[in-house]
Amino acid sequence: MSIQIPNLHTSNRSLIEGRASVFIRRRKDAAHAGVFTVEGTIKFDPAVDSYPSGNMRIRVDLSDSAKGVFKVTTVEQVDTMGKHTPTLYASGRCSFDGDTKVVGARYWLMMADNKRGQDEETADVIGFLVFDRNGKRVAYGTGPVREGDIVVKPNGE
Repeated sequence: MSIQIPNLHTSNRSLIEGRASVFIRRRKDAAHAGVFTVEGTIKFDPAVDSYPSGNMRIRVDLSDSAKGVFKVTTVEQVDTMGKHTPTLYASGRCSFDGDTKVVGARYWLMMADNKRGQDEETADVIGFLVFDRNGKRVAYGTGPVREGDIVVKPNGE
Protein backbone atom coordinates (compact mmCIF):
# COMPACT_ATOMS: atom_id res chain seq x y z
CA MET A 1 0.00 0.00 0.00
CA SER A 2 1.39 3.41 -0.89
CA ILE A 3 1.47 6.35 1.51
CA GLN A 4 -1.49 8.70 1.09
CA ILE A 5 -2.26 12.19 2.34
CA PRO A 6 -5.57 12.04 4.27
CA ASN A 7 -8.63 13.73 2.81
CA LEU A 8 -10.11 16.78 4.50
CA HIS A 9 -13.56 15.69 5.63
CA THR A 10 -16.21 18.38 5.32
CA SER A 11 -19.90 17.63 5.61
CA ASN A 12 -23.13 19.44 4.80
CA ARG A 13 -26.57 19.43 6.43
CA SER A 14 -27.87 15.86 6.18
CA LEU A 15 -30.58 13.66 7.65
CA ILE A 16 -31.44 10.08 6.71
CA GLU A 17 -33.72 7.72 8.57
CA GLY A 18 -35.53 4.50 7.91
CA ARG A 19 -35.27 0.79 7.43
CA ALA A 20 -35.04 -0.88 4.04
CA SER A 21 -34.00 -4.20 2.52
CA VAL A 22 -32.37 -4.84 -0.83
CA PHE A 23 -32.56 -8.22 -2.59
CA ILE A 24 -29.93 -9.14 -5.17
CA ARG A 25 -30.75 -12.44 -6.89
CA ARG A 26 -27.17 -13.00 -8.10
CA ARG A 27 -25.92 -12.75 -4.50
CA LYS A 28 -28.24 -15.54 -3.27
CA ASP A 29 -26.94 -19.11 -2.90
CA ALA A 30 -27.41 -22.12 -0.63
CA ALA A 31 -25.77 -20.32 2.32
CA HIS A 32 -26.93 -16.73 1.69
CA ALA A 33 -30.37 -15.11 1.36
CA GLY A 34 -29.16 -12.48 -1.14
CA VAL A 35 -30.37 -9.64 1.08
CA PHE A 36 -28.88 -6.70 2.92
CA THR A 37 -30.82 -4.43 5.26
CA VAL A 38 -29.95 -0.91 6.34
CA GLU A 39 -31.65 0.66 9.35
CA GLY A 40 -31.19 3.69 11.56
CA THR A 41 -30.27 7.35 11.21
CA ILE A 42 -27.38 9.55 10.14
CA LYS A 43 -27.54 13.28 10.79
CA PHE A 44 -25.55 16.47 10.73
CA ASP A 45 -26.61 20.09 11.18
CA PRO A 46 -23.57 22.38 11.08
CA ALA A 47 -25.56 25.07 12.92
CA VAL A 48 -25.75 22.93 16.08
CA ASP A 49 -23.57 19.80 15.69
CA SER A 50 -19.79 19.69 15.99
CA TYR A 51 -19.60 16.45 14.01
CA PRO A 52 -21.92 14.15 12.05
CA SER A 53 -23.40 11.24 14.00
CA GLY A 54 -25.38 8.12 13.36
CA ASN A 55 -27.03 5.05 14.73
CA MET A 56 -26.94 2.83 11.65
CA ARG A 57 -26.70 -0.91 11.09
CA ILE A 58 -26.11 -2.82 7.87
CA ARG A 59 -27.18 -6.47 8.12
CA VAL A 60 -25.50 -8.46 5.32
CA ASP A 61 -26.49 -11.91 4.01
CA LEU A 62 -24.91 -11.84 0.53
CA SER A 63 -22.57 -14.24 -1.26
CA ASP A 64 -19.06 -12.85 -1.82
CA SER A 65 -19.30 -10.84 1.45
CA ALA A 66 -18.84 -11.36 5.16
CA LYS A 67 -22.15 -12.38 6.73
CA GLY A 68 -23.32 -10.49 9.82
CA VAL A 69 -24.08 -7.00 11.13
CA PHE A 70 -21.97 -3.90 10.61
CA LYS A 71 -22.63 -1.15 13.16
CA VAL A 72 -21.63 2.43 12.34
CA THR A 73 -19.32 3.70 15.09
CA THR A 74 -18.35 7.04 13.51
CA VAL A 75 -19.65 9.22 10.70
CA GLU A 76 -16.57 11.02 9.47
CA GLN A 77 -18.15 12.55 6.40
CA VAL A 78 -21.75 12.92 5.23
CA ASP A 79 -23.03 14.89 2.27
CA THR A 80 -26.53 15.19 0.86
CA MET A 81 -27.38 16.63 -2.51
CA GLY A 82 -30.45 16.97 -4.67
CA LYS A 83 -33.96 18.28 -4.26
CA HIS A 84 -36.26 15.88 -6.13
CA THR A 85 -34.35 12.65 -5.41
CA PRO A 86 -32.07 13.60 -2.51
CA THR A 87 -29.01 11.38 -2.25
CA LEU A 88 -26.80 10.88 0.80
CA TYR A 89 -23.16 9.76 0.83
CA ALA A 90 -21.52 8.84 4.13
CA SER A 91 -18.28 7.24 5.28
CA GLY A 92 -16.60 6.38 8.54
CA ARG A 93 -15.72 3.50 10.83
CA CYS A 94 -17.81 0.49 11.78
CA SER A 95 -17.66 -2.63 13.90
CA PHE A 96 -18.66 -6.12 12.79
CA ASP A 97 -20.46 -8.99 14.49
CA GLY A 98 -20.48 -11.92 12.13
CA ASP A 99 -18.88 -14.93 10.55
CA THR A 100 -15.31 -13.61 10.33
CA LYS A 101 -12.91 -11.37 12.22
CA VAL A 102 -12.69 -7.87 10.75
CA VAL A 103 -10.10 -5.40 12.08
CA GLY A 104 -10.23 -1.68 11.34
CA ALA A 105 -13.45 -1.74 9.33
CA ARG A 106 -14.45 1.35 7.36
CA TYR A 107 -17.68 1.84 5.39
CA TRP A 108 -18.92 3.88 2.45
CA LEU A 109 -22.69 4.27 2.09
CA MET A 110 -24.97 5.80 -0.59
CA MET A 111 -28.73 6.16 -0.33
CA ALA A 112 -31.00 7.74 -2.96
CA ASP A 113 -34.55 8.64 -1.91
CA ASN A 114 -36.35 8.27 -5.24
CA LYS A 115 -39.85 8.03 -3.77
CA ARG A 116 -41.30 11.42 -2.92
CA GLY A 117 -44.85 11.62 -1.62
CA GLN A 118 -47.07 9.10 -3.40
CA ASP A 119 -44.57 8.31 -6.21
CA GLU A 120 -43.88 4.58 -5.90
CA GLU A 121 -42.75 4.12 -9.52
CA THR A 122 -38.99 4.42 -8.92
CA ALA A 123 -37.45 2.48 -6.05
CA ASP A 124 -35.03 3.95 -3.55
CA VAL A 125 -31.46 2.74 -4.10
CA ILE A 126 -28.85 1.79 -1.49
CA GLY A 127 -25.21 0.92 -2.02
CA PHE A 128 -22.47 0.15 0.50
CA LEU A 129 -18.87 -0.98 0.71
CA VAL A 130 -16.93 -2.14 3.77
CA PHE A 131 -13.19 -2.72 3.78
CA ASP A 132 -10.65 -3.55 6.50
CA ARG A 133 -7.57 -1.64 7.70
CA ASN A 134 -5.48 -3.22 4.94
CA GLY A 135 -7.87 -2.07 2.20
CA LYS A 136 -9.31 -5.57 1.63
CA ARG A 137 -12.99 -5.61 0.64
CA VAL A 138 -15.10 -7.26 3.36
CA ALA A 139 -18.65 -6.68 2.10
CA TYR A 140 -20.46 -4.78 -0.64
CA GLY A 141 -23.83 -4.45 -2.34
CA THR A 142 -25.97 -2.07 -4.37
CA GLY A 143 -29.56 -2.37 -5.49
CA PRO A 144 -33.15 -1.12 -5.40
CA VAL A 145 -35.10 -1.23 -2.15
CA ARG A 146 -37.51 -4.15 -2.10
CA GLU A 147 -39.06 -3.67 1.35
CA GLY A 148 -39.23 -0.69 3.68
CA ASP A 149 -38.36 2.92 3.03
CA ILE A 150 -35.55 5.38 3.53
CA VAL A 151 -36.11 9.10 3.81
CA VAL A 152 -33.31 11.49 2.86
CA LYS A 153 -34.24 15.04 3.78
CA PRO A 154 -33.41 17.48 0.96
CA ASN A 155 -31.10 20.27 2.04
CA GLY A 156 -31.30 22.60 -0.97
CA GLU A 157 -27.82 21.79 -2.30
